Amino acid sequence: MLDAVLRQLTTTGWRRGRAGSRTWILVASVAGGVRLLRRVTRSQPEILYRTRVRPGERFEIITRTPAKR
Repeated sequence: MLDAVLRQLTTTGWRRGRAGSRTWILVASVAGGVRLLRRVTRSQPEILYRTRVRPGERFEIITRTPAKR
Protein backbone atom coordinates (compact mmCIF):
# COMPACT_ATOMS: atom_id res chain seq x y z
CA MET A 1 0.00 0.00 0.00
CA LEU A 2 2.82 2.39 0.84
CA ASP A 3 4.42 1.73 -2.55
CA ALA A 4 1.24 2.77 -4.33
CA VAL A 5 0.99 6.00 -2.31
CA LEU A 6 4.65 6.84 -2.95
CA ARG A 7 4.25 6.11 -6.67
CA GLN A 8 1.19 8.38 -6.85
CA LEU A 9 2.97 11.18 -4.97
CA THR A 10 5.99 10.91 -7.26
CA THR A 11 3.88 11.03 -10.42
CA THR A 12 1.64 13.86 -9.23
CA GLY A 13 4.59 15.79 -7.86
CA TRP A 14 6.55 15.70 -11.11
CA ARG A 15 3.49 16.62 -13.15
CA ARG A 16 2.53 19.59 -10.97
CA GLY A 17 6.14 20.50 -10.38
CA ARG A 18 6.81 20.89 -14.09
CA ALA A 19 3.85 23.29 -14.13
CA GLY A 20 5.79 25.56 -11.78
CA SER A 21 5.15 24.44 -8.19
CA ARG A 22 8.34 24.16 -6.14
CA THR A 23 6.47 22.45 -3.32
CA TRP A 24 5.34 19.61 -5.62
CA ILE A 25 8.89 19.22 -6.99
CA LEU A 26 10.03 18.77 -3.38
CA VAL A 27 7.24 16.24 -2.71
CA ALA A 28 8.16 14.29 -5.86
CA SER A 29 11.85 14.30 -4.97
CA VAL A 30 11.27 13.05 -1.42
CA ALA A 31 8.76 10.39 -2.50
CA GLY A 32 11.07 9.23 -5.31
CA GLY A 33 14.00 9.09 -2.88
CA VAL A 34 12.02 7.02 -0.39
CA ARG A 35 10.95 4.63 -3.18
CA LEU A 36 14.55 4.26 -4.31
CA LEU A 37 15.79 3.73 -0.76
CA ARG A 38 13.14 1.05 -0.12
CA ARG A 39 14.08 -0.74 -3.34
CA VAL A 40 17.80 -0.66 -2.61
CA THR A 41 17.46 -1.84 1.00
CA ARG A 42 15.02 -4.67 0.19
CA SER A 43 16.83 -7.85 1.22
CA GLN A 44 14.73 -10.39 -0.65
CA PRO A 45 12.75 -10.28 -3.88
CA GLU A 46 9.01 -9.87 -3.47
CA ILE A 47 7.19 -13.21 -3.81
CA LEU A 48 3.70 -12.83 -5.20
CA TYR A 49 2.69 -16.48 -5.33
CA ARG A 50 4.30 -19.74 -4.31
CA THR A 51 3.11 -23.29 -4.94
CA ARG A 52 4.54 -26.78 -5.22
CA VAL A 53 4.22 -28.46 -8.59
CA ARG A 54 4.34 -32.24 -8.40
CA PRO A 55 5.23 -34.58 -11.24
CA GLY A 56 2.36 -34.77 -13.71
CA GLU A 57 0.88 -31.40 -12.65
CA ARG A 58 0.95 -28.28 -14.75
CA PHE A 59 1.44 -24.68 -13.72
CA GLU A 60 0.65 -22.05 -16.36
CA ILE A 61 1.51 -18.35 -16.20
CA ILE A 62 -0.57 -16.07 -18.40
CA THR A 63 0.18 -12.38 -18.81
CA ARG A 64 -1.94 -9.66 -20.29
CA THR A 65 -1.58 -5.96 -20.79
CA PRO A 66 -3.07 -3.78 -18.06
CA ALA A 67 -6.30 -1.96 -18.76
CA LYS A 68 -5.95 1.69 -19.78
CA ARG A 69 -7.11 4.25 -17.24
